[in-house]
Amino acid sequence: MGATLSLTIPESTTTRFLIATDDRSAPGVQRLRDALPAGGLARTARDLLASPLLLVTGCRAADSPWACRLPGLGGGAAELAALRSARHHLVVTSIATPAAQPRHAQAARLVARTLAAITGGRVADLAANQLLTDPTGTESERFALHDDWLGVFVSPDPGPNLRADTAGLHRFGLPELLVRGVPYGRLLTAVNVLRGLAFRLLADHRAWLSAAPGAGDRQLPADPDLDLGDILRYWGTDPPDLGGPLPLHLVPSPADCPECGTGLRITPPGGQADLDWWDRTVAPAMPVHPEAC
Repeated sequence: MGATLSLTIPESTTTRFLIATDDRSAPGVQRLRDALPAGGLARTARDLLASPLLLVTGCRAADSPWACRLPGLGGGAAELAALRSARHHLVVTSIATPAAQPRHAQAARLVARTLAAITGGRVADLAANQLLTDPTGTESERFALHDDWLGVFVSPDPGPNLRADTAGLHRFGLPELLVRGVPYGRLLTAVNVLRGLAFRLLADHRAWLSAAPGAGDRQLPADPDLDLGDILRYWGTDPPDLGGPLPLHLVPSPADCPECGTGLRITPPGGQADLDWWDRTVAPAMPVHPEAC
C-alpha cells in the first residue's frame, strides 16, 4: 500500500444558508413546516425543524454576524447586489454528523428555498460561498454534487499563474481541494480536475461512512489516480471508458475556506514542481462535456 494521509472525521458538521430579504416578518416554525412540499426530503426537514439540529434565526442585516461574508460570495453581479442591499437576514443552520450527510444538508437547503419563496429573498450557501442559482427552485430528492453544492474559486497566484480552491466539501467532513501555479490557459483544466477529484472523494467518503459511521479516522491515498470519467460523473453523466487514470499527489496545505483550516493541494506525482505538467500531461487527458465550464 502506498503513502496515506490521515483524515480526522469530525463529530459534527455545520451547513448554513443565508436568506437576504426586505421582508422582516419571518414565518414561525409551524408555518414553515406547513409550507414545505410533499415528499421524503420534506419529511426529513419537518423532523429536523422539530429538533435542535435545524435552526432558523433572523436579524437586521446591519447587525448580522454574516454580513462580513457577503463581499466574497460568488454569483451574478445583479443577484449579489440585491442580496447585499437586503435589510434583513434569515439564517438556516444545520448540524449533522458526517454520516447524516448529504441528506441533512439537502433538508436545510429545502427549508432555505421555502423561506426565500415566502419572503421574496435570495439564498447564499455559506459553505459553498456562493448564491443558489435558483433560490426558490425545486430541491431534488437525489443528491448531485454539481447542483450548486460545490463552489470553485479562482484568484491570481504569484507570477503569470492562477490558483483555484473548492468550497463546500467541509460540510461533508472532507478537506477542501486546491491547486496552485496553474497557467492562465489551463484554468478550465484545473477546475475540471478539482471537480472530478471532489466527486470521487465524496463518493468514496459516503461509502466508507455507511460501513463505519462511528469511526474517528480515515486513511486517504496520498497518490490517488483520478479516473477521468469522474470529471463527467460530477455532471451526472455515465461516461464510457476514457482510458488510463491521471496520477496525482496530495499535500496538506492551508485552505482559503473561511470555515476550515487545512485542505489538500493537488500536485504532479512525486510532489515536485513541474511547470509543464498542466500543458504536457493534464490538458491532453481531459474529456469534453458541454457543461464542463
